[in-house]
Amino acid sequence: MNNWRFAGHETFHCKHFWLKKGYNFASEGNNFKDNDAVVKLGVGKNMVLSIQFWMNAFGIFEEDEITEFGNNIFNDAGFDSFLEDEGSLWLLHFKLLKKNYSSIYKLAFLNFRKTRISSEFTSKQLEDFICKYLIIEGVNFSQKSIENDVKVFIRNYVSLYKKGSKSLEDDFSSLLINLDIITIVPDLYIEGLQVFKLLYNAKENLPSEVLLFSILDSFEGEISISVSDIQNEISDLFLCNREGTETKLIELQEKGYIVYKDDSGRKEIQIKNEISKWDVLKNYYEKSI
Repeated sequence: MNNWRFAGHETFHCKHFWLKKGYNFASEGNNFKDNDAVVKLGVGKNMVLSIQFWMNAFGIFEEDEITEFGNNIFNDAGFDSFLEDEGSLWLLHFKLLKKNYSSIYKLAFLNFRKTRISSEFTSKQLEDFICKYLIIEGVNFSQKSIENDVKVFIRNYVSLYKKGSKSLEDDFSSLLINLDIITIVPDLYIEGLQVFKLLYNAKENLPSEVLLFSILDSFEGEISISVSDIQNEISDLFLCNREGTETKLIELQEKGYIVYKDDSGRKEIQIKNEISKWDVLKNYYEKSI
């Protein structure tokens, strides 16, 4: 049974510095519900709620506790506390979809994308799809919440900055815009609405170690995993096609992490020596420095 969740972000997309700010705040023993949270975080009351929401959505905070993932990334001695490496953004994207704390992301990147002939869409087309999907599922929802979720979803991945706008800093502070998962289709509008495009491709900018971390995180304890399962459960979350998946698996074999097998048409990987997902990230970040 799905625990559907919409809204909660107070209509703010996640700013690049918010997760580190929220991590530091929580790690110092503060509570987002404290009266002085506004002063300590240096933002308005609604933004405090939004930061708490995004901390949960990205798997950094859970049941009022910082997660292992949160500590390993954002601790001052962590892998990438200021999110300077693009691999960290891919990890956050994976956690956002895997945790599914905010329901729109899986609905958009998996359910919506796989029902469309074209990868191009407008915000209204995405809204309509989600509303119809939820009606079929028997889920009670607010149309306004879905509308706001779609706006925030797009703002997390796309800069909507227009020449002459005063929101340059706000637009380019969006956390995930550098991943190039969604793009604007220039000068193309449908019923007055901007057309966007979901970029389902080989994802050359997705580090193979991030893919491996995601595999180990999702198929914990499994030794042999089919490439089809990896594609469906992991790669599709990254909008990485089969060609990209197989290229990255070959890279991981060359790096000594896995054995990539193609026996009688069944492609699978075999995990070598019980690799720790955290060791994979440690190796990745050490090589990135």
